Amino acid sequence: MSSIQRYLQMANRSVNEQFVGVDGFIDDDMYFAGDMNTFFGADGEAQAAPVAAPSVMRSQPYIITVSNASNAAVTIDVFGAYIYLNNAGFSAGTLTVSNVTITSNLSNVTYYNLLNQSSISPFTIGSTLISSVNGTTSQVLQPITLTTQDANGNQAVKILTPVVDPYQNQSGIVDLKQPFRVDGFTKLTFQIFASSSVQFQFYPSDTINVARGLGGNPVSKQYGSPKIIRPAAR
Repeated sequence: MSSIQRYLQMANRSVNEQFVGVDGFIDDDMYFAGDMNTFFGADGEAQAAPVAAPSVMRSQPYIITVSNASNAAVTIDVFGAYIYLNNAGFSAGTLTVSNVTITSNLSNVTYYNLLNQSSISPFTIGSTLISSVNGTTSQVLQPITLTTQDANGNQAVKILTPVVDPYQNQSGIVDLKQPFRVDGFTKLTFQIFASSSVQFQFYPSDTINVARGLGGNPVSKQYGSPKIIRPAAR
């Protein structure tokens, strides 16, 4: 093998190694988490924002209620747009699967709208407020399996574990401070108890909208912490 051939072989190997080592789907730990400093640090909670930084809009939630009408527990998915957008269980923007209904609590936005947005404009959820509407209040402590994949079929799974803040005043409610990103592949899977309803308020910390670029603005927009639970006096 000539010296030129050896050089080309080494160069090809180096390119391949760089390609495989790129921050991609499986090795990128931040695929789920995102940058929490843009959420909790944006308004000075976690760290001071730069003096010249513009003010950050406080996050407003996507709100849905999941209701189980059956007398048995059911395992259900939330999100998963690429799976559920064409589901026959949709009626007037509300989805019913296995006697479990998922509906939006925003008057001008349906659950179908939310799924559709997640499929074309991904977002990062920085905080999730989970509230028991009726039934067993321990529903809010059910672990949630976060699953996503890419177009190559590579899958990634993470368990989100709701925990009661020992300093909070409310009961039957938890603030899940585990961030995760949502696109059309992403779904949240959990078990909902018999004859129970639970509400989720998903507070985005970052949203993507390519239409913003038409006006010369960044397609990504960050939001400040909603400060949804106040600690009790210590």
